Amino acid sequence: MKRRLLYVLALLPALALAQKKPPPLPPAPEPEAAVEDKTPRDPNKFAALSLLGDSVQLLNLTPARGDTVQAGEWTARPAGGLDNAVLQALNTAVKAGDDKREVKLYTSSTRSLFGDPAKLFVDGKLSLPGNLAAAVRSAGAGKLLLVTRSQQEPGLIAALPARIHTPLEGPGFVLDLRPSAQIGFDGQGGLPVFAPYVSIRVALIDLGDLRLRREQSLAVGTRLPVARETAANPWAATTPEQRVQALEALIEAELPKAVKGLVAP
Repeated sequence: MKRRLLYVLALLPALALAQKKPPPLPPAPEPEAAVEDKTPRDPNKFAALSLLGDSVQLLNLTPARGDTVQAGEWTARPAGGLDNAVLQALNTAVKAGDDKREVKLYTSSTRSLFGDPAKLFVDGKLSLPGNLAAAVRSAGAGKLLLVTRSQQEPGLIAALPARIHTPLEGPGFVLDLRPSAQIGFDGQGGLPVFAPYVSIRVALIDLGDLRLRREQSLAVGTRLPVARETAANPWAATTPEQRVQALEALIEAELPKAVKGLVAP
């Protein structure tokens, strides 16, 4: 798939200064009505913004720990690669519904300012830090597709093993080394489970008033093949590029299905 140029937006460092509590002021007059959005908005133009980031969740289960999950993180490289896969999947899904549609793709180089994705919405209205909201509205798009991480239960994904008592969030891997009740044809116990997954949320936002119109959560996963000779450490038997490719493949295969219903007329 041909990679497109992404619009990388740097948030203003002055944002932190603007958040300082000002000294007490005299009573203010009644607030003015919200400024009306006068930018002409084209319903065939979409903005797409991915805030997935590069941090990958790792959930490890071992015989010594039983059902207790050892959680960790891994940083995917190159930077922005997973966001790029998300944006290209959104671009494909939007244009598949109507060839007259246009999509502008955005990501941010300062994801650390976003914090908890759930807090990006206040009373159903999107609130982005810095000048990012103004930037995605400036091109006259009618709708914004926003992709963030989402906390969901592992039981939603049939490909993952049972008894995982930790929620999924964003892209990640499960490595289950616990003894299996399954016995192979060679008389040996079952092989470990090594499974990439993606747990994300897609929100459709009206760029006229920044209000949430629709949303769809996505939780998908698959099992990677594990050879008997690499069963002791399937993670080490894969390269960083192979791990990223496994996550990208899930995104590219499953995300357009979730977006199709969101952008339908």
